[in-house]
Amino acid sequence: MSIQEFYSAMKNLWDQLALTESAELKACGAYIKCREQQRLVQFLTALRSDFEGLRGSILYSSPLPSVNYVVSELLAEEICLQSYSEKGILSASNPSVLAVPSKPFSNYQNKPYTRVGFDECSFCK
Repeated sequence: MSIQEFYSAMKNLWDQLALTESAELKACGAYIKCREQQRLVQFLTALRSDFEGLRGSILYSSPLPSVNYVVSELLAEEICLQSYSEKGILSASNPSVLAVPSKPFSNYQNKPYTRVGFDECSFCK
């Protein structure tokens, strides 16, 4: 299921639930703001793990962005992930990339990296 399909299904459910809200609730700005934040969290937590990084950064942002903004960001991310998968850059099952150096770093004088005591300076050694 694509992001757009998932969002459409969620929006349909939210619209149906909104029909049960009273006119007083619909007129209350604080309630509307809380409802929108709740919808955003529901939407983000139900996403595939492919979007874990973006989901985390959105949930930690303050104030929380709108659902529409998040959907546009997720659509862009989905396109990138599909492109990477098609080009073989990322596997479809695990689009996460972890960059790890293949060998230890050298110090400033191009000397090989060596462990030093707690009270020693590795630059001079």
